Amino acid sequence: LIFAGGPTATSNPEPYASFFDFFALGDGEELLPEIGLVVAEAKTSKLSRTALLRDLSEIPGVYVPSLYKQIKGTPSIFPREASLPKKILRRVATPIPHYAMGLVPNIETVHDRLTVEIRRGCTRGCRFCQPGMLTRPARDVDPNEVINAVEAGMEKTGYSDFSLLSLSCSDYLALPAVGVELRKRLANQNVSLQLPSQRIDRFDDNIAHILGGSRKAGLTFAPEAGTQRLRNVINKGLTDSDLLKGLRKAMQKGYRKVKLYFMIGLPSETDEDVLGIASTCQMLQEKSHDLGRLKLNITISNFTPKPHTPFQWHSVSKTELKRKQKLLKEKFFSLKGIKANFTDVRLSAMEDFIGRGDRKLAAVIEEAWRAGAGMDAWFESLDRAYEAWNQAISNTGLLGIYRKLEIGDWNAVEALDSKEISKFCSQPLPWDHIDTGIDKSWLAEDLKRALNEIVVPDCSFNSCSQCGVCGPELGHNLIVQPPEIPPHEPQKSPPSERVCRLRFRFSKSSPIELLSHLDILRLFERALRRCKLPVSYSGGFHPLPRLQIALALPLGVEAFGEWIDIDFFRKVDGENVKAKLQDHLPIGLNLINVKVTPTQKKSLSQEISALIWSFNLSTIEIDNLTKFKWQKAIDSIIKSTELIWHDHDKKGRPRQRNCRPELCSLQINIEGYEKEKLTTLKTVRIQLNASIDPKGRSIKPIQIKHWLEEYLNQSL
Repeated sequence: LIFAGGPTATSNPEPYASFFDFFALGDGEELLPEIGLVVAEAKTSKLSRTALLRDLSEIPGVYVPSLYKQIKGTPSIFPREASLPKKILRRVATPIPHYAMGLVPNIETVHDRLTVEIRRGCTRGCRFCQPGMLTRPARDVDPNEVINAVEAGMEKTGYSDFSLLSLSCSDYLALPAVGVELRKRLANQNVSLQLPSQRIDRFDDNIAHILGGSRKAGLTFAPEAGTQRLRNVINKGLTDSDLLKGLRKAMQKGYRKVKLYFMIGLPSETDEDVLGIASTCQMLQEKSHDLGRLKLNITISNFTPKPHTPFQWHSVSKTELKRKQKLLKEKFFSLKGIKANFTDVRLSAMEDFIGRGDRKLAAVIEEAWRAGAGMDAWFESLDRAYEAWNQAISNTGLLGIYRKLEIGDWNAVEALDSKEISKFCSQPLPWDHIDTGIDKSWLAEDLKRALNEIVVPDCSFNSCSQCGVCGPELGHNLIVQPPEIPPHEPQKSPPSERVCRLRFRFSKSSPIELLSHLDILRLFERALRRCKLPVSYSGGFHPLPRLQIALALPLGVEAFGEWIDIDFFRKVDGENVKAKLQDHLPIGLNLINVKVTPTQKKSLSQEISALIWSFNLSTIEIDNLTKFKWQKAIDSIIKSTELIWHDHDKKGRPRQRNCRPELCSLQINIEGYEKEKLTTLKTVRIQLNASIDPKGRSIKPIQIKHWLEEYLNQSL
């Protein structure tokens, strides 16, 4: 069985209905175990696939597309049998912070930290925001549970960073108290707290105090729109005064670079609103100039309407988005201290077309995949992906619908009166059978409020907005009152004394040879944290554990005689540390022995005098080389008076150096072959002995390969 979950599936599963047996709608904490029980029972009872899907459809929150059909000529979805529900209600569960602990990857990931959920749901009512509509009601986590989960998670995972997660972290009223308490408890562990994008109107001394830790994390705010009028339209609930106050507070706390998120293409947007983004940024810089120079990193994305939001009926013109981007680029060109990044309009167009489509788009998705679409958001893939999607849309006969969507006709909708808008919004949509709890009629009314620039207060802290979510099925807003904030304590620097140094010999074999040098360093760092060993840290802005591996090995290379030095701020027993550390290292990374070495000795990399490499080289072309030709090529390298290697420095400037002084010996391992015969060899094993120059440079196998290819005039 193939199934999907998450916000994409919950909002509009129809474009993907042909590819999945069922969808899990909403929160999965209770839903997934129920699915597992039904599947297990079906296997025991040897039910057919069809019977199992019927049983799964009886679980609240499970949508089985094959049991529903699309009415011809309309986007409407109806059940094939009267016993099936006409609407599938998403599931809602209470967050469980301890679920944050999971497998710790051996490689660096995008969010390489412990992430603990503090609040689920958002009732701010931003009209463009799909997650804010799909996750109601708001549910706060008990502060003590959050603190205990973070403390236990950091101990078990060995991460150096943790993040408190919520759609709107600042609306978790206990955040200052939780953050200050965690900072106090983890003060001696050299860890940092990071938060996602925050409400700038709630940024204060307490939030500034808890952010970062041993190193200052970046700050991100999302004003979304450049004028007060448009912020009212989207119900953002921010004023220029809020923006300026928050930015000044950040600068008073030492921040000189801040990231801001804006959008273009919002309903009722004018050129004045678009240029207001640049004007707002300029105003923030000018009115905070007395505190220092403020640098702004601006991300400007293109608004794409999302299902189950008041703006789900909106149309966006690709041509208009391009024009507005050009307006802003010209305006930003004359402003200093501002870096602006723009989302590619083509990405937004594809996202909009698929996100609000019906079952007809299954053919487009398959066709685009066969044409090479995939990883579309990566810049190097964008041209190929856009061409693939356009070709797929054309091949499936939907190009006319796509072009109509690109042109956009929102201005015509804005001209309608209240009754006409209600009629327009009552048309069936492909996702009407997915019940998020929010009344479709309320979304239409909120659209009218948007066009009249009416702000709706946050119902977590004000009166109910009557959206339809709260009730016996999905529950009510659960807001935890903030506990008393503990007194602030100054940040402690991690211990930097070097009392004891241990030198470990270790091996790196399968599958760990496929990890990079930096990943190996992270593995050791996390293992040291989990062992609670008294590691010494460097000083400065970004303290790091004092550990050094002798040589940065190329990716994919096994090694059986590597060295690592680790400094400690108090005396430790080498064998005891070795045993503890080994228990927390993955298979393939083995500590062979350990010895105490003076802390004042020169660095490990400076002590290396020579390297021994052993590697295979294979011919790629059909004509295999004889043993004689291999040996002649090796001899040519040995007899060379110069071995010039060309590359580039960190700034991209070309450079060259003679590597011949570092070549000690180079030979082919011809064991198993008769020396008298010119045996044809497709693969040879080469041994390279190389010295290291005073700057720590040497010869590497990749360079030997290059010079052999030059001599043999053949790729290896």
